[in-house]
Amino acid sequence: MARRLYNLAEWWHLLSLDAPTVAALWSWFFVRAMHLHLSLLQALLLPLGTWLLYVADRILDGLRQSQPGLLRERHHFHARHRTAFLWAASFLGILLAWSVLTYMRPETLRDDSYLGVFALLYLFAVHLGASRLPKELAVAVLFAAATAVPAWSRLGSGREQLAPAIIFFALLCWINCVGIEKWEGGTLHATTRWAGRHLRPIVTMTALFSLAAALLAPSPGLASVYLAATVSSGLLFVLDARSSRLSPLHLRIAADAALLTPLALFPFAR
Repeated sequence: MARRLYNLAEWWHLLSLDAPTVAALWSWFFVRAMHLHLSLLQALLLPLGTWLLYVADRILDGLRQSQPGLLRERHHFHARHRTAFLWAASFLGILLAWSVLTYMRPETLRDDSYLGVFALLYLFAVHLGASRLPKELAVAVLFAAATAVPAWSRLGSGREQLAPAIIFFALLCWINCVGIEKWEGGTLHATTRWAGRHLRPIVTMTALFSLAAALLAPSPGLASVYLAATVSSGLLFVLDARSSRLSPLHLRIAADAALLTPLALFPFAR
């Protein structure tokens, strides 16, 4: 049974389904916490766009044959199955474009368009070697912002209540990226190296502040969001403490799985 779960988790990661799952889950969590409505089709637009972006990033990473030491199993997997990924991405890209133009709310389309332009510019800057911004920080901020857009764009008021929750989620995403880079031994930006050396204190402070935010939250829904951040922080702390016992692949999978805590708190998000 354990072997089957490991296999499923590996496929979840290798098929680039990990980030889209986290994005969909937290996006729906934000919407639910703020007492908003999101149709199933609208909820699928974000994970679909996230999957296309991550597939593009991993395929481009896999082209770095001159830097094989930076490539991981996910890059080799996308390189081996590049044609299949490109066919799937082409079909889903057309489907995404049609769905966005047909079903996405104008204000959501506007906010997502801004983020999409920044994400594409940063993606090309990274792969052209022209970016000086830490990749971990940029990815965390863009990912958290895109995840929050469905709730943010639907709020006429109350954005000031949602904003701290988005910041906590962005911090979690940054910790996740820093931990992965640390455990995989990648080429790290100076700020990422510093954060990697102090990862446990950073995670501990994040957990304490998110717990305090949960106790002070203006609604049960937002309290659930902060509690999810608290539990995720605790799981990332445990992962770093036990990182020597797991392979880099399983650490990467577990780091993303640590962000699935909203699954346990959905019933309390209203």
